[in-house]
Amino acid sequence: MGLSSRPLNTLESLKGRLLQELLGTETNEELIRRLRRAADESASLAWASPFPLLTLPELLTEKVREAQRQFERQRAIQSRGRNVLQFAA
Repeated sequence: MGLSSRPLNTLESLKGRLLQELLGTETNEELIRRLRRAADESASLAWASPFPLLTLPELLTEKVREAQRQFERQRAIQSRGRNVLQFAA
């Protein structure tokens, strides 16, 4: 195992633990997919920082909030679209 693989493995392990906590009992596949993508993006950004293990939790929190906001916005738009179609029928 190379010198750089140990910190990367540790970062991936931390990402996995944090993601498991975030997912909890979530069952919506679209939201799960978005949260996994947020975790991957956060880990990539953290890896480029001087202190990736310290940076990851905060980056993940920000990316997860953004993913959840986008998900909720999309659901609201889809819901309004269904309501419009019901009135048109």
